[in-house]
Amino acid sequence: MHPYATDSHERRNVILGVALLSVVFAYTLHRGVEWVSIQLPWWVDSPSVMGFFGLLYEAFDKRLWRATPLQGIGIVKVPDLNGTWDVEGRTSFDNGKRFQAQVVIKQTWTAMSIVLESESSISRSLSASLLVGQPEGPTLSYEYRNDPKPDALPTMHSHRGTTVLRRKSTGLLEGEYYSGRDRLNYGSLTLKRRN
Repeated sequence: MHPYATDSHERRNVILGVALLSVVFAYTLHRGVEWVSIQLPWWVDSPSVMGFFGLLYEAFDKRLWRATPLQGIGIVKVPDLNGTWDVEGRTSFDNGKRFQAQVVIKQTWTAMSIVLESESSISRSLSASLLVGQPEGPTLSYEYRNDPKPDALPTMHSHRGTTVLRRKSTGLLEGEYYSGRDRLNYGSLTLKRRN
């Protein structure tokens, strides 16, 4: 997985919130230990704020950001695109040939990977951005590297390209792609979430 950029200001706000919660948890731990009259070594109390920050941030990055209440009240604006998507595509190659593929998106709050597999090749994302403030809705844009499978046509070779997908609904992404300068290939994509 690689990091992805976003135009949402939530990352700054959430980090501040996690830092404040870490201080509260560390203070509560300190007071609790005092209340039960346990003498802990100095090195337990001192780094506890950073320890709580690390635990809370990791929990938020991996799981909590997906929580419906956080999405509902606007703390998190980045959509959860995790899952397997069925792809219907059309390519400029071979007179607008249609094709089918499958995309697997793995996403945390700060990282993602996008893998598209078709009959003849596999594409893997290299970098991505997920813009939530676009007039047409959240937009996923990513650069990919495509590698042909061993049984692909001899004219097909590894290349780079870019894909731009707009979220139409929770389970639907639509957009277009284009590939590197030597292939001069472009097309449209419709992704429907399977799970």
